[in-house]
Amino acid sequence: MTNLKTYENWKGDLHKYLEVGDVVDQEMVNHFLNVMPPACHTSGCIQIGEPYNHINGKAVFATLKRTEFGWVYAGHCYRGEVCEAI
Repeated sequence: MTNLKTYENWKGDLHKYLEVGDVVDQEMVNHFLNVMPPACHTSGCIQIGEPYNHINGKAVFATLKRTEFGWVYAGHCYRGEVCEAI
């Protein structure tokens, strides 16, 4: 796992700050939940409510997934999924 990424240290573009595999702090999790209504919010997946882009005609969302290490950035995934879209 990569180093812990904190909301406090985030400056600039979220998508440049976070890399797939980064563990994030609770404040970053709260941001994903509260910036707007989440696109997905389950016990194992949180996605920011606005699509980041579209791949193959489907929206992809900035995604966190729950792991044994805590919440981890999973990249830009299709709604409800935790694998980065290709």
